Parts: sequence; C-alpha cells; structure tokens
Amino acid sequence: MNNEITTIVAPVAKAGAGAAVAGFVLGTLIAWLFFPDAMKPWQFGMIFALVTLLLVLLSAAPFVWRRYSGQS
Repeated sequence: MNNEITTIVAPVAKAGAGAAVAGFVLGTLIAWLFFPDAMKPWQFGMIFALVTLLLVLLSAAPFVWRRYSGQS
C-alpha cells in the first residue's frame, strides 16, 4: 500500500514543486517590474507561488482520485 501511494503522489509533488518555483520566480519578476512600491517583490512572488501550487494540486486531484480509487 505504501508503494502505491508513493507512485501516485510522487509525480504530483514533483509537478507542484516545479510549479511553485516557477511561480515564485515569475511572481517576483512581475512584482519587481510592475509593483515595486506596493510590497517587496519576494512577497508577491511567494503569494504567486502559493496560488500556482494550489492550482496545480487542484487540477491534479481528479487524476489522483481516479488512480487511487482504481477507476480508469
């Protein structure tokens, strides 16, 4: 059972981590270019990264559910 969970969760975690890093970099660049006085750029980057991570995990949920429940 543990091995099954690892094979299901590992690709989703890898995609989520990549999306979070890309979201942080992109969000920091956007804030640095367009909102330099509103907040520190890295703060906007963190918010952007968390929102990106949430969207990736939400979009992966149906695939994980189908795989975990045994449906194809």
